[in-house]
Amino acid sequence: MRKTVATLLSLAMASVFAIQDVSARPKIGLALGGGGSRGAAHVGVLKVLLEENIPIDLIAGTSIGSVVGGFYAAGVPMEDIAQVFEKNTFTKEFAPMPILRLFLEPTALTLRVLGYKPYDGLYYGWKFRNFANKAVGSKKIEEFKIPYAAVVTDVVSGKSCRLTKGNLGVALVASTAVPELRKPVEIDDHLYCDGGVINNVPVSHAREMGADFVIAVNIDEYLKERPIKDFRALGSMARQALRIQLNAFDGPSSEKADILIHPDTTGISLVSFKKSDGKRGIEAGIAAARAAMPEIKRKLNALGVPMTGAISLAK
Repeated sequence: MRKTVATLLSLAMASVFAIQDVSARPKIGLALGGGGSRGAAHVGVLKVLLEENIPIDLIAGTSIGSVVGGFYAAGVPMEDIAQVFEKNTFTKEFAPMPILRLFLEPTALTLRVLGYKPYDGLYYGWKFRNFANKAVGSKKIEEFKIPYAAVVTDVVSGKSCRLTKGNLGVALVASTAVPELRKPVEIDDHLYCDGGVINNVPVSHAREMGADFVIAVNIDEYLKERPIKDFRALGSMARQALRIQLNAFDGPSSEKADILIHPDTTGISLVSFKKSDGKRGIEAGIAAARAAMPEIKRKLNALGVPMTGAISLAK
């Protein structure tokens, strides 16, 4: 009962900020980065921002950031979004029957020889599309109360783009279409794949959408020095190469934000089948957001965004 009252009070306070004249203060944008199952950390960050009544005027999300951001912008309750990770629903919906798909690949190759040539990738993401649309009640993106963009990569031009209208499920499938795993998505004569290919922490998109103040959430694993012996394990080089690439790629983008929140997602794989990773990711996001909160409030106060009336309902 106490938790329910606290949640209702938090939502009421958030509504007060939402209805105040946004034009009278800087517009605050949220840039949520990609990172697969580590996206649970986004949930923790959003929980703290909501508890502390930090107004969010727009959201740009890449890959899993587009999923969490899209659900939030559509009005899905925070506890329901958290359950997507705590119950491992994301992994189940994102990569259905991966082993079976691999067994079916020879059949797909045979069909190609016979003239059937779908886009490259192991499978379509329509199961995930249906899951997402059901979660938001089939609302279209332009109907969201919070302006929102799913960041994608244009396969033909190589440019980073954003989807700001239409079917959310289709946009999320495109934003999370990891090359070679998921097939790219064709929308209005454009072919899109995972936005993280070139813009994994979409600060630039949040700026272009009109944000004066951007809070970025980078959920990459921290790049730490490791003993040389660690790289004798199978797959260790590929994982380290990815960490190095993401660090080189996302670091400069994240630094362009006014606030960077970087939860410690060490040890959580991109596609995790462990329910414990969901809970750990959420807790990491909560810890990182709380650590950043004094700086967030200091900077927003300096910009004229009132923080003195904010209350914390953190448990």
